[in-house]
Amino acid sequence: MTSDRIELSATDDSGKFCAYLTALPETPGPGVVMLHEILGITPWIHEIANQFSVRGYCVTFPDIFWRLQPNFVADYRIPLQRERGLQLRSEINHEKAIDDIATVIEHLKALPECNGKIAVVGFCMGGTLAYLSAARLKPDAAIVYYGTEVHRFLDEGLNINCPTIFHAGVRDQHVPLDLLNTIRGALEGLPSVAFHLYDADHAFANTHRPELFQAAPTERAHKLSFKLLDTLF
Repeated sequence: MTSDRIELSATDDSGKFCAYLTALPETPGPGVVMLHEILGITPWIHEIANQFSVRGYCVTFPDIFWRLQPNFVADYRIPLQRERGLQLRSEINHEKAIDDIATVIEHLKALPECNGKIAVVGFCMGGTLAYLSAARLKPDAAIVYYGTEVHRFLDEGLNINCPTIFHAGVRDQHVPLDLLNTIRGALEGLPSVAFHLYDADHAFANTHRPELFQAAPTERAHKLSFKLLDTLF
């Protein structure tokens, strides 16, 4: 399956940014904003977006780095490219990134193939942005796959009212277990938030990362994600 490239205008008049829209369902379904890792919109992001799309969701995935380096895509096997991704993550203006996500949400809602319900799904850096979207944009659902900087925004958890699930590996080298426990301690008691833990490292759901990918945790995580998203039909 292929994804169509679209352009959206930023609300602060700073320019246009690109996003990709997967094949649209024949029957209106929920919109899904999918947020990429520090590696940018890699072939895997296209692949996982289409994996969600075939279930009848309207999936759009925007270029989060466009204000810093448009169309950045890194090969994780090349240290300099990986480090550049980490640098871009550190330079992101989260407020503007959330504004851009809001723009994507409004675009999705306007599509006749979308039933008006919206979920935000993010991986790694995108997981943090999915969490912030749940707190600030009030979507209908949010799914966080191993978000790396959620701990910086724990006070915003009280603003989450939509069903929000976290998928986290207990061997994640980017979110060590003690930090994960801190995040859980702050958020797990909230009525809309649920944590699902896996015996896995970071990026365990990325099928293009053979050194990290784990099939069983990925299958379980996606099953739980689809169960939540299916409630939006």
